[in-house]
Amino acid sequence: MRYLPITFFLFYLTTWELSGQINEITNAPPGAGDLSLQLKSISFVKNNEYFNPVTEGYTMLGFFLQPQLVYTPAEKISLRAGIHLLKYYGTAKFSQVRPVFSASLNLTENTVLRIGTLDGSEKHRLFDPHFNSERLYNAYAEDGFQLKTDNNRLFNDTWLSWENYIFKGDTTREIFIFGESFSYKFSPIADNILIEVPVQVQFKHFGGQISNYPEHVETFFNFAGGLRINIDIAGRKYGQAGIEYLQFMNNELNGESQSGIANGQASWLRFHYTYKAITFGAAYWKSHDFYAPDGNAIYSSVSDYKGNVIIHDRKIITNNLSLKFLPESYFELFLGLDTYYDINLKRLDNSITLHLNFDKLMRLATLKH
Repeated sequence: MRYLPITFFLFYLTTWELSGQINEITNAPPGAGDLSLQLKSISFVKNNEYFNPVTEGYTMLGFFLQPQLVYTPAEKISLRAGIHLLKYYGTAKFSQVRPVFSASLNLTENTVLRIGTLDGSEKHRLFDPHFNSERLYNAYAEDGFQLKTDNNRLFNDTWLSWENYIFKGDTTREIFIFGESFSYKFSPIADNILIEVPVQVQFKHFGGQISNYPEHVETFFNFAGGLRINIDIAGRKYGQAGIEYLQFMNNELNGESQSGIANGQASWLRFHYTYKAITFGAAYWKSHDFYAPDGNAIYSSVSDYKGNVIIHDRKIITNNLSLKFLPESYFELFLGLDTYYDINLKRLDNSITLHLNFDKLMRLATLKH
């Protein structure tokens, strides 16, 4: 309830500026002096039919809504303020009600420094074993600082996400993530063959000197790197195919991990084929003592619901089929099916995902200086 005045203030301000009219609807970047409203919403259904000792099956049904005002006082500066609301169907209250605010500075045409609410979640482009893709639905809003570069060849996202802030005498640990997501693309052979080198690093820290908490200090390190080759078939007339090999490493730097695993490693061989709106993928995952605190638990060696259960060696064959329909630039319909066959456990699990993603920027007015 304490955030409702913020919501009413935002919509009151919107109405006051517009006098009932929206001047322009666009997803183009706002210009100097523009005041805009960005509306982001995802309605989702995700059903995980998991029956294994590592993670339990569950279903997520709900939506989140994130309206925010965007003011651009100068060409390279923007301020965003709004609210993030997450609700699961069948519940009477919102599960998350949190203000969002950020200040951004465009250092170059493709590089942005942002402090406050980050351009995070799936936009970090992290691999699912490191950073569960479900965070798009249940952990979309991240706060901290970020330096991000994105162009045709280079993607680099360096960020610090602060998940739990502590004060002196608190009985909980501070929690933050430092991450680096890097990818470079080049075509050394032919224009239809694209080689990509991805490198990803994450540190997740649980601790804090000024807090009184009973748990050990823990710092988890996760690394992934490899090589991806994409081939445009007849200039993408018949789609695009690709294959990649990735190597993962994990380590608990304090040596007192409550997960029961100090270090581990994994390898991931993946194939994908995309034709128009349809994508098919197949992969082979092999790991020993792999653990990532924010990763998809189905790849982990540590059970997330059974105490002291560790499956040291995992071999999993995965398949996925997805449909991504974009009737407009600001609207996406996504339908996906994922299967996981554990060779050692001789068990097949599956997951079905459906979501509607709406993300639109609406220019309200141009403020005079």
